[in-house]
Amino acid sequence: MDLLGYGAFFLTTALIFSLVTLGLNLQWGLTGLFNVGLAGFVAIGAYTSALLT
Repeated sequence: MDLLGYGAFFLTTALIFSLVTLGLNLQWGLTGLFNVGLAGFVAIGAYTSALLT
């Protein structure tokens, strides 16, 4: 993998994790309600991605 491809991969991964973090912060930080539903969607997406590659 070249440097440009690695940079795109790194930025994409960082963006995905930052969106998950912001979603959890809205649910848990502002309302005080812990919801693992968002983590479940991320886990399903990761599992599907692992199966397809």
